[in-house]
Amino acid sequence: MSITTGVIAAAGSGTRMLPVTLGYPKELLPIINQPALQLIIEEFIAAGLTKIIVITGENPEPLHRQYKKETTLPRGKYAALDEFRDKMSDVEIIFEPQAGPYGNGTPLVVASKHIADGDHFIYAFGDDIIKAPQPFTQQLIDKHNRTSALVVGTQEVPWEDVVRYGIVQLKEGSTDLEMEDVVEKPSREEAKSNLSTFGRFLLSTEIIRILKEIPLGKANELWLTDSIREYIRQGGRVCAEAVKGGEWLTIGDPVNYLKTVLEYALSDAEMRVALEPRIRKLLNL
Repeated sequence: MSITTGVIAAAGSGTRMLPVTLGYPKELLPIINQPALQLIIEEFIAAGLTKIIVITGENPEPLHRQYKKETTLPRGKYAALDEFRDKMSDVEIIFEPQAGPYGNGTPLVVASKHIADGDHFIYAFGDDIIKAPQPFTQQLIDKHNRTSALVVGTQEVPWEDVVRYGIVQLKEGSTDLEMEDVVEKPSREEAKSNLSTFGRFLLSTEIIRILKEIPLGKANELWLTDSIREYIRQGGRVCAEAVKGGEWLTIGDPVNYLKTVLEYALSDAEMRVALEPRIRKLLNL
């Protein structure tokens, strides 16, 4: 069965990006001339997804405005807008407000009404962007097709940062990078590796079933990591997958947001020509 559904968690409060996030969600912060959320949607579209469920926060109106298919601006006048409309023309976007406990598992519980029992789907965090020559969503799907396992995006982080992420322990000798365990925000001493999960997952509705059954975890939040750990404990297979030829970027705080914008700007040949002399001057290079 092909995978055609994606879920995007876009309900975070964006407190590290205040005050700009008083006006609109951090998922709409611009990466050059595109909202961050659009980069995730385009990644989904490129991998063949046709239904995208966006879980919104307290102020969904900016998201609604951005993705309304109607606009008074005419076709043929703004090439970027025409391109945007064309990309979105065959995609169903569903908005659902988040309700329930804090935690990155809650958006999946909210989205479950739009996902058929037994289906597989892609789950993305709205502030995580994957810059790679091949859509990372397609990588996840390809690995699932090879292994029949659920698949989790992973990338090594500095050891001092393991306390901030879900940290993976791989099965020794597994050629598919099958996971033995995953622990949410372990201490440096508890961490079995520095291999972190990030905001891309290929999951099944079994994970949603578990999320509805497990107790709240650390800080009284509903953690996706805890449901994946329980899925493994119940005998399910989950494999890790690293980004091929690219990397995971995030926009959750000012420094990483600027790094992401700079990464995209310098990968555009025309912008690089314009920006590089200025950057060299500022850095006294």
